[in-house]
Amino acid sequence: VVLGSAGCCSLRGAVASQRAMGTYFGTEAHTGFFVKSSAALFLLMTFGDMKQRCYCWAATAACIWWALTSLAGLSNDDVIAVLAALLLARAVPILYKRVLTIAATYPLALFFPYAKHLLPKYAIDETNFFSCDGCTAEVAARRKAAIEELSGKWKKKYPKCQEFSLELKKMISDLRFTSARCFPAFNSVVQEYLDPSMALERTEGVDVVDLDGNSSMDISGSYGVNVCGYEKYKEFIEEGWTHAKKQGLFLGSLDKTVLDNIAMLREISHQPEVSFHMSGTEAVMCAVRVARFNTNKPLCVTFGGAYHGWWDGMQPVAGNERIPDDVLCLKDMSPLSLRVLEARSGEIAAVLINPLQCFHLNQSPPSDPVLKTNDRKVGPTPGYKEWLHKLRTVCTRCNIALIFDEVYTGFRVDPRGAQGAYDVKADIVCYGKTLGGGLPIGVVCGPKELMARGDAKKAARINYVIGTFAGHPFVMATMNAFLKWLKKPETVESYTTMANNIDRFISEANAAFKARGFPIKLTNWFSVWSILYTQPGRFHWMFQYYLKDAGVNLSWVGTGRLLFSLEWTRADYDRLLDRMLEACAAMQNGGWWELPVANIKAKLMMEIGGAVVRNAISSFSSSS
Repeated sequence: VVLGSAGCCSLRGAVASQRAMGTYFGTEAHTGFFVKSSAALFLLMTFGDMKQRCYCWAATAACIWWALTSLAGLSNDDVIAVLAALLLARAVPILYKRVLTIAATYPLALFFPYAKHLLPKYAIDETNFFSCDGCTAEVAARRKAAIEELSGKWKKKYPKCQEFSLELKKMISDLRFTSARCFPAFNSVVQEYLDPSMALERTEGVDVVDLDGNSSMDISGSYGVNVCGYEKYKEFIEEGWTHAKKQGLFLGSLDKTVLDNIAMLREISHQPEVSFHMSGTEAVMCAVRVARFNTNKPLCVTFGGAYHGWWDGMQPVAGNERIPDDVLCLKDMSPLSLRVLEARSGEIAAVLINPLQCFHLNQSPPSDPVLKTNDRKVGPTPGYKEWLHKLRTVCTRCNIALIFDEVYTGFRVDPRGAQGAYDVKADIVCYGKTLGGGLPIGVVCGPKELMARGDAKKAARINYVIGTFAGHPFVMATMNAFLKWLKKPETVESYTTMANNIDRFISEANAAFKARGFPIKLTNWFSVWSILYTQPGRFHWMFQYYLKDAGVNLSWVGTGRLLFSLEWTRADYDRLLDRMLEACAAMQNGGWWELPVANIKAKLMMEIGGAVVRNAISSFSSSS
């Protein structure tokens, strides 16, 4: 922009100096008009698409040009040299920050905007489905017979659930999306045989009972909400309704229950102010918005693979068509990321942490739909606590707000969430899920200077953050029941009991799998756990279907992320292990765990490459 402005002025001077020579078109008398109108059109064309500082640079260059030529008497060539030197001095720190940011950026954030247009969606047909790993005809026949047997069994076992699911899929896009539970290329064939959807009738302890009367042990955790146990939430809801029913649907006013909740939340979060919302996503939206407003800085930082709700403003990679340009997605636990914070502290308002990333560092949440082979890498990351403390120190020094997204981890890993588990104090904390005592909730806690909704000096500068149902009497009452339960000594002790039970279960289960030659291994982070596969294979995602058949309920991410609640007893863990071993045996007997003959990576490359070529040919044919 600077060089363009300088060039424009240079052109004007050059034209003026050659007027005596005449022009081809005889327009020398109108040169000033052309220059001015071109500059105006350029401004109108780029207004809003270029940052304000670019216009400032252009204006500054024009002023310097005028001063040096008119007042200092320098030639055009001398002025160009001066402007080039000034431009270099300004560009060096900017380019350093950009190069440093690129080096620290989560790789997928760099490539995804282009990859999403190239990666094809393709399907393996049934002819090649069972032998796509190069297996023998005998193994392929075993697999086909196994899935046919399972399909026939489910039609008798889940008739009402399957009919219910079929009708809902016609009306709910979410259900159609979450029904695709295996690696995408296999979905079309699998969905012809199996529908894992469950229509709920009731919950009974750690079990869920479907419309057909089948009871399954639930390890889905209701997307992270179920920390206490389903029976406990029934108590919270009953108690909450008892206190809230006299208020009905009166919104906009607060009562003693809300004040009581605020007092308990202040004690948990160690923050003086509280803001109520209706979901974890809303809580994150609020936290980011108040951080930007009160620091008066535009950028936010998140780390590779972290999920902060479905809002497109904090989804810099997959799952979002509009990639935000005011979010830096950096590598987790990287010294380069800390250097970016220091170098760009004048631009960065906040760093957003999802402590769950400790379990799958620099990766998206594990799930069966992305399980290509035994490539799942999850487990507690050593040094994560020390990393958070370093991050806390840098954020304090650079005046950057440290936001903990505790929507998932709050009250699951510790009664005080990750703040308590890692002994780190955030500037702003977001809560959700289980805090509502069984009802929808989002909460933001922070200091007065970061939670302000208006500028103390500028009347028109307002930060509008509000919600119709924020502080709903029923939600406040169930939250109150949950928070009072959380304070009880026996509740705090139950976290230790659960940790001991999980450690015992993981150890015994892994020993049992190894002794029987099953290629799986369990790993956990507090009450969050996952199943790892210890040998290559293209059909590991089939295990979720055999778990369901054995009476274990999972969410749409399959064996990627699983959860326990405080309600589980030793007997429950033992019962789960029995069902997992039953599912393992069925998986093995069906031939799904036979070692692949073909190289899986090579097969994938050929399949994807072939699909890219077919798509390109199809696009060319349709355009021509």
